[in-house]
Amino acid sequence: MTTDGKTIGAVGRTLDVVEFLREHGVATPSTVATELDVSKSTAHRHLRTLEDREYVVERDDGFHLGLRFLDLGEFTRRYRPEYRLAKEKVVELADEVDERVQFMAEEHGRAVYVHQHSGRHAVEADTHPGKRVPIHASAAGLAILAELPPEAVDRIVDRHGLPSVTGKTLSTREALERELRATRERGYSVNDQGIIEGLRAIGAPVTGPDGGVLGGLSISGPIHRMEGERLDERIPSLLLGATNELELNIAYQ
Repeated sequence: MTTDGKTIGAVGRTLDVVEFLREHGVATPSTVATELDVSKSTAHRHLRTLEDREYVVERDDGFHLGLRFLDLGEFTRRYRPEYRLAKEKVVELADEVDERVQFMAEEHGRAVYVHQHSGRHAVEADTHPGKRVPIHASAAGLAILAELPPEAVDRIVDRHGLPSVTGKTLSTREALERELRATRERGYSVNDQGIIEGLRAIGAPVTGPDGGVLGGLSISGPIHRMEGERLDERIPSLLLGATNELELNIAYQ
């Protein structure tokens, strides 16, 4: 076991194995050993420990992540009451606008999908609860950033930078600051194809009774439907109304 005074090396290595399984779907001790630059016996011990604790399962082709992670993920969404209330609003809003609606939260400087729901005409995307994306590349993430104090935004940008997800992602500090100022003035953010080409979204922050930001609610749709009066008036009005209702429900639950 190695440490740097702050972390435990063996635990970090086990999490490396978990993340490897998440990325590749299946692994053997040999593939883990090669990719993580450890001995095959070390890789085997980590995999067997995870299997013994029922976090991975062994099948004919190798080791896979187990459904116990699903239980942990669902717990993280249930134990915070604001997340439970957000789910109801996400479903309600998606059915009303017939687009894709998501609630996201900030964690370790990234935007995390907590809930999402698709209306009848929604465009499907490669997103799912638990997925982490650069916070500046999503509408909900921009809305969250606009509510954070400048020093908190600085810490996030210093840590993660402003990587481009598409050719339209806000990738400079100047562009980010302009959008954050506009978001504060409008009350909602606009993400123009910053995370998926051809998809436009608007987002609004969700704040708690103490004024702290809890997450962001956003609506996304194809650019040909997210334009003109629908983009400038109808969708923002519905989004801000839903956000206000959610904040009231959180405050008086």
